[in-house]
Amino acid sequence: MLEKGRLSTKQLSVLVIFSVIGESLLVIPSSVAEEAKQDAWISGLIGMTAGLLIAWMIFRIGQTYGPKTLIEHNRALLGRWAGGTVSVLYLLYFLINISALIREIGDFITTQFLPETPLRAVHLIIVILIIWAVKSGLETLARAGEVFFPLFAVLLISMFVFLLPQFHSDRLQPMLGQGIPSILRGSLFIFAFPFCELIVLLMIFPYVAHNPKLQKDYMLAVLFGGLTICLLILISILVLGPNLSAYHSYASYAIAQKISIGHFVERLEALLAVNWIVSTYYKISLFYYGLILGSAQLFNLRDYRQLTVPTGMIVFGLAFIISPNIVYFNAKVSYWVIIDILFALLIPALLFFIGLTRRKKRLKRPASAEK
Repeated sequence: MLEKGRLSTKQLSVLVIFSVIGESLLVIPSSVAEEAKQDAWISGLIGMTAGLLIAWMIFRIGQTYGPKTLIEHNRALLGRWAGGTVSVLYLLYFLINISALIREIGDFITTQFLPETPLRAVHLIIVILIIWAVKSGLETLARAGEVFFPLFAVLLISMFVFLLPQFHSDRLQPMLGQGIPSILRGSLFIFAFPFCELIVLLMIFPYVAHNPKLQKDYMLAVLFGGLTICLLILISILVLGPNLSAYHSYASYAIAQKISIGHFVERLEALLAVNWIVSTYYKISLFYYGLILGSAQLFNLRDYRQLTVPTGMIVFGLAFIISPNIVYFNAKVSYWVIIDILFALLIPALLFFIGLTRRKKRLKRPASAEK
């Protein structure tokens, strides 16, 4: 077995929360508000409900795989060539996802904090940190997540509390003003980015220690992350209004800039930025781990760590060329929804159907032989 580390239920829950919140903490409110306007919070609830279902489905699929990861299961089910082809597609999906997330961090830092800093310098620092984390092993990454999570939660809750004086409930009116189709389109962003991308956990489930409360804690972690995103969307509408929420590329960063308690507690948007970078970093690390481990399993390597640096060089270059600028990147985000649904829902459903069909055939063979 390439990975010898073991995760506790608590450690998995922390990683799931970071994965669900991830980049959504900063970019989801504007994407949903652009579609649903003042009804974006309704889109959030619908998307979260559907997301809980897909998260449960991913968990159940992981249980059926047993000690096998997604890559190992593909080859066992479909054979060397067909299974290898599907596995390569998933590895490419992980690779592009990593590059897109790194680009999001780079664009944010160079537009909001360090405009004079070259984008490549930011990417290089992120890639080095990810290589370091993945090379240290899955268990080490999870333990570090346990250390960061309490501070992450306190900063997030504090931001929500400090924004209470800025709420304007009239900005939620008129309800259903954009119509049901707009609300459903907005819910797709919630369904796809935070929840469908949990498919990467199929590379991690085999290394989680058995616990009877595993499913319960996993679903509670998913629910916590989903509620955080829904609450953030609601607060964005209450503070900025639907139009400004849709206008700002980083709506949650904009609302954090409005925190002002007695003209003393102000300029706390940096705390939100730190939270976003930490959660996105962990999401990238999980995808990077899935990419490295899956590649090693696909090519029957003895140690996945030898791939960390060469893959990091590929990611560093791809993150820079994946988009010419932030405007182009934001304009193409809607296409990524389709890709997420394809890899997290359609392909796993097809694989499950194929596995079920073959299992039924095996059960029928002894009966026919007796006759």
